[in-house]
This record gives sequence, structure tokens and C-alpha cells, in this order.
Amino acid sequence: MDVESMDEVADCLLSVAWNIFPLMGKPPASPGNRPEEIRTLLVDACHDAGMRAREWAAEHGAGTEEDRRPFLRLAEVGTDANLFLGMVSGTLVSDHERVRRRWAEIETLVVEAGELAVLIKGRPPLATGDQSFSSVRS
Repeated sequence: MDVESMDEVADCLLSVAWNIFPLMGKPPASPGNRPEEIRTLLVDACHDAGMRAREWAAEHGAGTEEDRRPFLRLAEVGTDANLFLGMVSGTLVSDHERVRRRWAEIETLVVEAGELAVLIKGRPPLATGDQSFSSVRS
């Protein structure tokens, strides 16, 4: 992806959140419904990071490639995890081994999303007292 400014990064992250749950109309996750829980966590992480990227751009301008990297990786992880969630829920012919492998990939991406969200939240000057994303780990 050819992104040259933190403002473009913000657009990307907010777009990912929108594509997971349009209009931020995410339903509350039903207890025990792991796909809903994951999608909710991804939307929250991507939306929050998108807003932080906007704040960063307002204070620091375009930022460097290094500044943008964790934000863009979070967008990529969110997109991939959402795609895999669609793949495990929308199979025509059930292949239990493939579904198991996909779930392992999804859970790995969820952990990475949580780590990236924590990293992004801790970046000065955008750090706030927001809740931790560590509850994502299963």
C-alpha cells in the first residue's frame, strides 16, 4: 500500500472499521460468540487507531514510514482477521481441519492486533488512560 501521510493512514484504519461494521453499528457481542467478540475488538482497535492517526497528523504532519508502520499493520491485521472470520462462517462444505487452521490463524491475528493497539495507545503524545486491549488474548 502506498501511503504517504498519517492522514491517509487514518482513512485506511477508519475504512477497515467501517467495513467490519458499517456506520460503527456494531452490535454488542453476544456472550460466547467468538466471531462477534473478535469483530468488536477489531472495530474498536481500528477506529481508535484511526482517530489517533488523525491526532498525530494534526500535531506532527505526515510522519515517517516508521511512524506509520504499526498503524498500517493494524489495518492489515484487521482486514485479514475479518476475511478469515467470513471464511470459517461461510463454508459450503465443512472441512474441519481447514476451519481449525483458520481459527488458529484468526487467534494469532487477534493477539497481534491487541499488541499493536497497545503499542499505538502508548505512543506519545497520543497516550491516554484508555482501557487495555489485553483482554483479547484467549
